[in-house]
Amino acid sequence: MAFSEKYLKRLGSFEKALKKFQSFMTLNLDLEVLIEVASKRFEYTFETMWKVLKLYLSEAKGIECNSPLDCLRSAYQFGIIPEKYEQDFIEMVKLRNEIVHIYNEEIAIKIYNQIVPEFINAMTEVYENLKKEM
Repeated sequence: MAFSEKYLKRLGSFEKALKKFQSFMTLNLDLEVLIEVASKRFEYTFETMWKVLKLYLSEAKGIECNSPLDCLRSAYQFGIIPEKYEQDFIEMVKLRNEIVHIYNEEIAIKIYNQIVPEFINAMTEVYENLKKEM
């Protein structure tokens, strides 16, 4: 199947965001700054991921989804999201919504601790699965 130029651009944006998200772990920053960087990179990577999933589902599967959760559910049904990460992606939606309202250091640290160990690998697998579809 041939994908649109818009889809290919979005996939490229997702790849770029994901690489930056992965690279923040190598930064030598103060913990407070690192937490902020991780939160923002997660937020940006999540946004690019769900928007490329939305285009993929529309172009490749004829599925229209209008919210991140709808797109993630459909991506799971089509095997783009591996079963082992199903709950992680539901948690990502919740944390993405919380990031916008971080006023509490405790919440920021909780988000950081979940983002680092769990979400990078899950998003990387989604990216790899989308590349395989091409």
